[in-house]
Amino acid sequence: MRNLEKEQRLGRNGIENLCIKPTFNYYTGEEQFTFFKLPKCLIDDACFLGLSIDAKLLYVIFLDRVLLSIKNGWVDENGRVFIYYSVINICEILNCGTQKACKLLDELETFGALERRRQGLGKPNKLYLKKVF
Repeated sequence: MRNLEKEQRLGRNGIENLCIKPTFNYYTGEEQFTFFKLPKCLIDDACFLGLSIDAKLLYVIFLDRVLLSIKNGWVDENGRVFIYYSVINICEILNCGTQKACKLLDELETFGALERRRQGLGKPNKLYLKKVF
């Protein structure tokens, strides 16, 4: 069991957020974790050297979301699984700004690992993650 210490810090938006600072302990073999799956090819294959580590991490996060979309039956008329993931959600999970989140989406799309489909005014984009392995 890990001990937690509470501390206050000023958030990105200037509002005070409660931050929980963990006290790290040694592994005992009893821990249960959830993990993101990272395809080794993103690290090992030379063709992915041009992709930034942040874009690779975002790909892995999207890959995890694909599993949820499959479970929910989010498949288009062509049988392709899609996800919804807003720029705001990307900013929150990667602790970055909107400009960086958009840059990472562009990077994945330019690389060919992601396709974005606009649905219309006020509707979220459908994101199609492509297999890299």
